[in-house]
Amino acid sequence: MAWQRIASLSEIAVDAVLGVDVDGSRVALYRLANEVFATAGICTHAMALLSDGFVEDGNIECPLHQSQFDIRSGKALCAPATEDLRTYAVKLDGDEILIDMEQQAEFTQAIPKPMPDRQAARPVTDTQTISATNSDPELALMKRYVWPTEGLTRIPDWVYTDQTIYEREVEKIFHGRTWNYVALECEVPNPGDFIRSNVGPTPVVVVRAADCSINVFENRCSHRAAEFCRELSGNTKEFVCPYHQWSYDLHGNLAGIPFRRGVNGKGGMPADFNAAQHGLRRLNVTSHRGVVFASYVQDMEPLQDYLGPEVLKEFEATFDGRKPRLLGYYRHTLPGNWKLYHENLKDPYHATLLHTFLVTFGLLVAGNRSLMLADATGRHGVMASAKSERKSISSDAKKDMRAYRDGMTLAEPRFMDFIEEFDSPWSVTMATIWPNLIIQREMNTLGVRQIVPTGPHEFIMKWTMFGFEGDDDEMTRHRLRQGNLMGPAGFLGLEDNEAIKFVQDGMRHVPGRQHLVKLDPAVAAGTSDSLISEASIRAMYRHWRAEMGL
Repeated sequence: MAWQRIASLSEIAVDAVLGVDVDGSRVALYRLANEVFATAGICTHAMALLSDGFVEDGNIECPLHQSQFDIRSGKALCAPATEDLRTYAVKLDGDEILIDMEQQAEFTQAIPKPMPDRQAARPVTDTQTISATNSDPELALMKRYVWPTEGLTRIPDWVYTDQTIYEREVEKIFHGRTWNYVALECEVPNPGDFIRSNVGPTPVVVVRAADCSINVFENRCSHRAAEFCRELSGNTKEFVCPYHQWSYDLHGNLAGIPFRRGVNGKGGMPADFNAAQHGLRRLNVTSHRGVVFASYVQDMEPLQDYLGPEVLKEFEATFDGRKPRLLGYYRHTLPGNWKLYHENLKDPYHATLLHTFLVTFGLLVAGNRSLMLADATGRHGVMASAKSERKSISSDAKKDMRAYRDGMTLAEPRFMDFIEEFDSPWSVTMATIWPNLIIQREMNTLGVRQIVPTGPHEFIMKWTMFGFEGDDDEMTRHRLRQGNLMGPAGFLGLEDNEAIKFVQDGMRHVPGRQHLVKLDPAVAAGTSDSLISEASIRAMYRHWRAEMGL
């Protein structure tokens, strides 16, 4: 046994709970009548801190969803918790409380002196702390979600699996100070053209009005909340809600209400009803070189400043002034957390190992001229590589790349043709624009990918493939030919999708652990010129923690 001192008896009031940290694990200490008990300090249902809970009749009630546990045995007493708490052996040495983290409770320790008055025993500072926690949700959140002491080289599972964290991401990130991709201008070329899109999980409509302005507003009727726009795309002069036929113009203004004045002098809206105050919620909109973004924040910085000079340069290398031309779509669901897709494209290490096609045909290989760029904030990134010839791959590199297939050949040799058309040293770039956009340029196939989270364990990926006005038929066929690399069943896409599922499965089936992201320690967080690096992932989570207040 390894007994260690963790608190003093005087720190715990009668019928109260105290949270302590023991070797990186949260522990809850309880004082019931003349006995002291210890259990794991985190609710087995949704990871709430039990030290913020309520002690009554020998039970602890979770402050988040009101699960209850028997303090003496750790047994889960009511839903939603179904898993018991771990208990720990405790003993007293005078006023000192000792715990053995390796031994479950088999006995309780009687307190060898009369119990003081409950209120008098509780220190004023403890009362103040509990009061502050109850009145300050931000403080409560920081107490509940504790980042590992190792810093950015460890990422806890709750970042990817917790519902409360996901809901905060929607509020702080997707609905916060970000520019969210919503469309390409070529998808709405004419007045009245519209498409359905999303900002985070929130459905929006993107429409070009008669004055050629592009407007974005929530797809929610201001009357009874129905999603009024049902078609994925089309052309219209107005939007009419199918439920009660309230209608809106292409700027989102409320234009018509059936029977607004009632019938025969009865019913209808109040006389002081102001239609101007009941339009659709409009978002801030900006566009750059044919790419449309929207934000819930009205005083957002210009997109160019949001991207920063280095990422803007790569953005404009792909969107180089030629007008994009729509080629088609893919759409599928991935059973993983939305941030895993950002990580995947800030993780060149996996690309040199997982993807048979990439490494066999020299698109992204350890030793290639390459770059993993992170902007100054850490939120955006660009993974870039210059295509190599197969013969230039060293024998030592081949040994470490199990995905490499020496005898693999192409039935269609034109598939790997790279037609130089961009002002860029790279044949492959994948730009991740925080929080929901990936810009792919894989040789000559071009596309944007929009991330639409639906919860902590799933997101939808919308792929929009494009070329440029002025492409001849052969170039269009070439772009479509190379498009077989992409999409849910692409030569590259299917491997990433499956790997993301495996990661999410691991966290759900063996929960409560941490991810290790230590590759490339010479770069604490940010840009690296090595493919064997996780520095950009660390930079992203530095930004994520700041935005989330964690």
